[in-house]
Amino acid sequence: MNENNSLVIFTKAALMLAEADTIQKAKELKSLALTAMDWAKRKGMGEAAIQHCRSYALEAERKMGEMLKVTDRAQGKRTDLVTKRDQVNDIPTLADLGLTKKESSEAQMLADLPSNVFEEIRIGKKTKSKAKKEKNIQVRKKRLIEETKAAIIERPLIHAIDCIKYLAKVQPIDLLLTDPPYFTNGDYTDQVSAYLKQVKPTGQAYVFASTDPSEVAAYLGMDSHHMILAQILVWNYNNTGQRQPNDRYNSNYQLIFYYRGPDASAINKPGDGTHQYACQTINAPDARIGDRFHEWQKPMELIERLIRNSSNIGDFVFDPFAGTGTTILAAAKLGRKADGCEIDDDNIKICIERGCIHVS
Repeated sequence: MNENNSLVIFTKAALMLAEADTIQKAKELKSLALTAMDWAKRKGMGEAAIQHCRSYALEAERKMGEMLKVTDRAQGKRTDLVTKRDQVNDIPTLADLGLTKKESSEAQMLADLPSNVFEEIRIGKKTKSKAKKEKNIQVRKKRLIEETKAAIIERPLIHAIDCIKYLAKVQPIDLLLTDPPYFTNGDYTDQVSAYLKQVKPTGQAYVFASTDPSEVAAYLGMDSHHMILAQILVWNYNNTGQRQPNDRYNSNYQLIFYYRGPDASAINKPGDGTHQYACQTINAPDARIGDRFHEWQKPMELIERLIRNSSNIGDFVFDPFAGTGTTILAAAKLGRKADGCEIDDDNIKICIERGCIHVS
């Protein structure tokens, strides 16, 4: 193949891209563009020429994906042979098109991508595998959101206000369950103390904290008013990916301060006994698989266990540091009335997306 032939290929590719109206034509265009790219590499024509060919190949593949998405048999869908007997033989299968399921899936994935994401792939800023992984994460997040919304009995309220400013408005609390910011962002024990005071004498409370000694000491010295610190529980997770430090051990657990009111009833014991262990081992939500909405989000499974253990249907559950809404959503799924406070706009948007009602 000489330079004149390469010009012919580029010109033909451009024309075919504009005119391709069948899956087979788009497939041929992709093959042609890849052949040209291979030749450009071997001849040392430079990165611009290689990228030019690569762009044609990707655009052809995306176009092929768009057509595959509306071709029933190419997607592997069953067709009614009784009512569509005459039409079936005219619809190609993947085998007829010379495509594998993987090739079809990747082409349709490109077709599904927003234009800005596809452009990042086309110019080489992002790989197809990375885009596919990101798409799978978004699909999983969307599914989790829809599952949560479907399970909610009464939608929880998210108040866009600092929790101290809302203190005078909050009704007596049956269960306080919260995960305040860590001490790297400041000391929030005054706020936690103020809300412990709002818990009914019959109520209970769980407060998450890091394992930092100064933070632990501050919570131990905090005024819990009528609430009694009954126990310090442990949440252990085994999917941490931290580097190994030189002067300490990696923390793969957090503490949960468990308080009980003087008239609190017994733990409900709704599980099989394992739900009442002082150390609960549940992996943290993982951004790599799409079940995490916030960096320090707690697992829904763990929060639901605590809510079942320490409250009843119809009880009022409150979280003054609601984050992206996991606690109040878990409570709403279990038939509790749930409210929370949050001041971060991005977190509030996620709360709303997940099913909370925004209250200014």
